[in-house]
Amino acid sequence: MLPELPFAKYSRRGTSPPSARRLPLPDRLPRTDDGFGAMLGDLSALAANFASFLERMVWEPLAATRWGSWHDFWLRYVLFDRYLVAFFFPLLPVLLVIPRRHLRTGITATSLAFLAYVFGLLYPAIWLAQCVAFYRLTERFAREARRQDVWRWGPPIAAIACMGGWYVGSMALSRIGLSRQFNAWLVENLPVILPLGARHWPWETIWFWQPGQRIPSLPALLFSVPQTNGIVIFTIRMMHYFSELKRGTIPAEQRSLWNFVAFCSFAPTILQGPIERFADFQRELQSCHLHRSAREIAYAFGRILLGLGKHLFALRILGPPLSAWILGRGYYQHPERIDSYFDLLWPIHLQVFYLYLDFSGYCDIAIGMARLLGYRPAENFNRYWLATSLTDMWRRWHITFSFILRDYVFMPLVRHRWPATLALQATFIVCGLMHNLAYTYVLWGMVMGLMVAINQKWTRAMRTLDRQPAARLSRLRRFLQRFAPLPRLCAWFLTLNAFACSALILVHTRELSGWRVLRELIWRPLAAIANLLAADFSP
Repeated sequence: MLPELPFAKYSRRGTSPPSARRLPLPDRLPRTDDGFGAMLGDLSALAANFASFLERMVWEPLAATRWGSWHDFWLRYVLFDRYLVAFFFPLLPVLLVIPRRHLRTGITATSLAFLAYVFGLLYPAIWLAQCVAFYRLTERFAREARRQDVWRWGPPIAAIACMGGWYVGSMALSRIGLSRQFNAWLVENLPVILPLGARHWPWETIWFWQPGQRIPSLPALLFSVPQTNGIVIFTIRMMHYFSELKRGTIPAEQRSLWNFVAFCSFAPTILQGPIERFADFQRELQSCHLHRSAREIAYAFGRILLGLGKHLFALRILGPPLSAWILGRGYYQHPERIDSYFDLLWPIHLQVFYLYLDFSGYCDIAIGMARLLGYRPAENFNRYWLATSLTDMWRRWHITFSFILRDYVFMPLVRHRWPATLALQATFIVCGLMHNLAYTYVLWGMVMGLMVAINQKWTRAMRTLDRQPAARLSRLRRFLQRFAPLPRLCAWFLTLNAFACSALILVHTRELSGWRVLRELIWRPLAAIANLLAADFSP
């Protein structure tokens, strides 16, 4: 959801990073004599260098990839984390042949089967218990919210406590330890309750642990990453569902247990979205049979292949040289040793682009599998690199989550007369905490909320100037607009850098610290300006 280091996975899997080397770039062209022949020579040298660049960056990694190795490549490096959703693909034909009146039952059954294979037989029981418990809570909430004899803030506070308590509690479950003997007994005698990667079945492999290495306890396996096991997305869906119940927009006849469980458990989007809204989900299920066609099937397979291509490009082409550059140059440990300001700046943008490829590729696969059923989920990304403001950026990045935060956190706070800046900071703090319960995510939320607030105040100030054509600043604004598209390019440049550099706040561990890089990025231009002014005013 938020920018994550592409090389962090090496430490998580227990494997070593690729050898450090500089990112290969085309060589500088040799100088030749003037004339047409010299121009042709330059073009030929340029083509040769570009071909060499493509060979080193694209063809060599692709040729070295063990495409035919199911264990060592596909399971270990491709179908992990959010791409576990690919294991639902064999169950799609079941949903294609189920009649429409039984579709919700089929969604629930196939989703539980998917969870059982990926996370072990124990996890679908936990998931179903979670859904049933929250269904009862939501029905109780719907009744209490309509009562006039209770404190009006009582039901919302109780709902927030239940959602937050389960989210925090699920993360706390990962800290439950099992004895080494009992854990070894589970691995040896009950592998069916262990998640994919911890079992020793012949068609599977160990993702994160080398053979012979002790596997963590079962609670740590199931709950250590709530962003992957679906609990974060479930919590966000509950944020939407409780709010719509409070508004009275969900009819009682739609609030059946099977409707609720199917809404929470739709396997293509169960892990990391896109995050559907209840009314949209029910409407799409009612009409999905009408959307099935050869054209829709072709589009669905195209989206799946596009998502897989994005993931493979990030994994095999972009990730290794970027990781080698960052780890080999000591990018986070010693950024002061990197002389070029450009070499400080471009890795941040490439890491954000890596996350975009990885996350949007997953969304493409999830949307493609849903479209095979005729179900049309909401889009989750829309060319974030074209954003010209931070407000516009959050309309393009993880769109479904951004709009839920806007509708159910920011707008209620504003309606209750919170200052816009404070409401934005609270909204982005919630956004950060949905990624991790850490102080760095709280700080990121405060900084991002402040930047978005400044962006919105600037936009309102410019609109005010446009309504005052006689003002001096308005005339200056119209004069600068004559240099279009320069003002828009400046806004685009500031937006992308502000968004990317904000992620450096999150990189704070014992080994890596984005604060050092952020300090260098801010300090160097200020020092250059100070030196320039000192030189101008020196006698």
